[in-house]
Amino acid sequence: TFVWRMPITRRRYQLIYENVMQRKYDQFGVRTNNCTDMVVETAALAGINLIHRIRLILPPETDVWFRMRRVWTDPQYRVLDYSTPDVLEADLRQLTQLGIGSDATEWYLALKH
Repeated sequence: TFVWRMPITRRRYQLIYENVMQRKYDQFGVRTNNCTDMVVETAALAGINLIHRIRLILPPETDVWFRMRRVWTDPQYRVLDYSTPDVLEADLRQLTQLGIGSDATEWYLALKH
């Protein structure tokens, strides 16, 4: 829904290219190693740090279909962090409004036709 363009140096392009070519694409996950994480890692190689994660704090028990269910017993599992494309897109749009990078959505969509 949004395409962001950011000029980069040849050296950063090379770093990104090498990363994309070496990346293992056979193991993706919901919490980590997903497409949003890949975009964020690529942007970091270009020198841009992006906001992309949501943190949920889970109660030890919750009502699921009218029955109390145990969610976790060990407090280390009370926090669920994961990447989300919606948060990433909002950050990219804000960067564009600040003059960092540009909206290339129309250009990209015109290429697809």
